Amino acid sequence: MMPLPSFDLKEPGTVQFTAERAFDGRHLTAFCLSLRDESNRAAYLTDPDAYMQRYALTAADRDLVRARDWTALLRRGAHLQAVLKLCATHGGNLFDIGAHNAGVSVTELLAACPRIVSAVPGKA
Repeated sequence: MMPLPSFDLKEPGTVQFTAERAFDGRHLTAFCLSLRDESNRAAYLTDPDAYMQRYALTAADRDLVRARDWTALLRRGAHLQAVLKLCATHGGNLFDIGAHNAGVSVTELLAACPRIVSAVPGKA
């Protein structure tokens, strides 16, 4: 069972999306948002490294994308809704990001939800 959250809104428990963080992560956000387009998703999945080079991602940023480290991408300054596009490109959803952030499995996160979630795409 997942422990109760501390309700502490300070980092590291909460990723604060500040103007400075948004500026630092602007290339990641632009890259992730580009994946809204089907042809861009296909190009990315065919050759991720070549596709990421189009967006001036640093080597460290590319490593985070390859690792699918959702939490680190948010800390680096990528916007959550943009990261969701990347996650979805790999077959994931917001629960995958949330579970990663909480350090638990998706199953544990769903079990800890205050209400029953019955319409999670692709989940039984």
